[in-house]
Amino acid sequence: MISNVSLDRGFSLLEVVISLAVLSVGVLGLVKMQAYIEVKSENALKTLDALYIAEAQMEHYQKRVNNVSGATGLISFSELEEDDPLTFKLKHCLSPELTLGTAFELDCDVAKVSGGLSTLSSALKTIKVTVSWVDRRGVSQAVSLKTAVSKYSEFD
Repeated sequence: MISNVSLDRGFSLLEVVISLAVLSVGVLGLVKMQAYIEVKSENALKTLDALYIAEAQMEHYQKRVNNVSGATGLISFSELEEDDPLTFKLKHCLSPELTLGTAFELDCDVAKVSGGLSTLSSALKTIKVTVSWVDRRGVSQAVSLKTAVSKYSEFD
């Protein structure tokens, strides 16, 4: 009796080529994912640094007094909106280079509250601090914090 069972074992060339093609597509996907994760990780670190700068600026604005004699280095409520004549920026806007280098740009905006009661709007100012930078892809990124500061403190 003659058997039709073949004793050939192994892979054909076509199977090897197909498996290599599938493997190479998977490896290329992993390489692209690695680059994407690296960019996102760098953006997350820059965002944390920018948040640190913005919080430091907000804390600087919170250090203020209202007609307390002998206090030094503090910002009075009336000085919050003063411009520096040399830089044409707000006088009390810190320089981000002091903390984390020149990759960041700090922008401070202090404005009186508009609308509502006139007595409230003269005693309340909004502060918006924006820290921006350009990521490695050339896309502008920014972190912004906004708060309101009253002329009156909890100790008045």
